[in-house]
Amino acid sequence: METNTKLERFIQQTETAAKGEADRIIEEAQKQAVGMINDDREIREAKAAMLAKISHCENDEHKRVAETRYALDRKVLTHRNALVNELFEDIRRELTEFTGSGEYEEHLKKCVAAANRERSLSDPVFVYCRKADLELAENVLRKYGIKPKTDRNILIGGLMFKYPVKGIFIDFTLDSAFDAEREAFSSRSEMQL
Repeated sequence: METNTKLERFIQQTETAAKGEADRIIEEAQKQAVGMINDDREIREAKAAMLAKISHCENDEHKRVAETRYALDRKVLTHRNALVNELFEDIRRELTEFTGSGEYEEHLKKCVAAANRERSLSDPVFVYCRKADLELAENVLRKYGIKPKTDRNILIGGLMFKYPVKGIFIDFTLDSAFDAEREAFSSRSEMQL
């Protein structure tokens, strides 16, 4: 009996020791699991914070690049506009020189002939020119019996023909040609010569 009792006591002690060891291992494993979960959460939070910083930096960089590109585009456009203005001021100066030359009278004659081809100058017509061209226009239009009038909107030169009965006008002014070319150049960067 005593051996049985000893054996039972030994079994019970072994079971108690094994249970204690198992409890200790489980408790240690639970601590490690909680630590791993906390570590994993910290890693995810750190990763999320890092991704947020990266996204913020990327957004800042995209914004900076866009602002720089906008500033450069604006600078290029401003420079282009200055060059276009300079070009068209040179053209205006050359047109002014042309209107002071002997070739200008021939140009006015061609305008009159072209207007006459489009619409007969024998129809009721008013012809307008700039004040500086009044005498020259009178000479060119004399054979048609038309007395030109001045139009303060014609600054560079040329002639404008208005047919009041038909509500038609034919514009051969250098002003409208200049404005049309400037607009065409601004939209397409090209000119017709």
